[in-house]
Amino acid sequence: MPRGVYRAISFGLQLGGVAGSYQATISAVAKTNGPNVPYCIPNELICAELGRILGLPVPPAGIIHSSGGLANYWFASLDFNLTGNSLPPVDAQACIQQLPDLSTGLLLFDILIANCDRHPANFSVDFSQAQPCMSVFDHGHALFGYSAQHGVARLRDLRDRLAVSGGSHIRGNRHCLLDNISTDIHMSKWLDRIRAIPTYFLEDLCQSASGLGINDAEAHEALDFLKHRRDTIKDIVHSHHHEFRGIRQWGLFS
Repeated sequence: MPRGVYRAISFGLQLGGVAGSYQATISAVAKTNGPNVPYCIPNELICAELGRILGLPVPPAGIIHSSGGLANYWFASLDFNLTGNSLPPVDAQACIQQLPDLSTGLLLFDILIANCDRHPANFSVDFSQAQPCMSVFDHGHALFGYSAQHGVARLRDLRDRLAVSGGSHIRGNRHCLLDNISTDIHMSKWLDRIRAIPTYFLEDLCQSASGLGINDAEAHEALDFLKHRRDTIKDIVHSHHHEFRGIRQWGLFS
């Protein structure tokens, strides 16, 4: 199965035209803000678009609107689970052995967005293919976190921290790949990609999240945080290189 295949529910009317287009109903996974996830939509929206611009296998996503009794706005990402069966937890060591480049990219991406909640059940790797296929999802606890009214304080507090090493201060788990990465050989590529994220892209992206769980001031805080992390990502890794317990010899900083 090639990367980027998503589950269809049904095909409807043929719309005509040279391409023979059809209306299609597709499966998506939707979530919205709530008491335990007050920043769900802005966190998911910003992080999904950042992951995709970096070239990580994050499903296409967007905001959908409901006019029923549910919340009006939802974050929805296309469903890559073609069978609908429960996804097994990822074997972190096997993931790094077979997908070392993507594994490194995922770890650095989570450092960029201060994702304190990457565990084996919130990304997926299909090892049944000749080339294993990774899918990355679930960023509801990144950036602003999950504590109401504390989003800006979290961004300011984690500004120069690694933010994926766990502990009571981070209020999250230790990243499931952090101790298993054994080389920094793939880091330069992903650090270059992170540092190349255009400022205009970050500006538009953060502003697009305003009104979906954050206000303009909070959107500006997210922009300032992400620009700083983008520009200092190598310094952040260097300052916390001791947290990469599997890397015995660094070439990145020699």
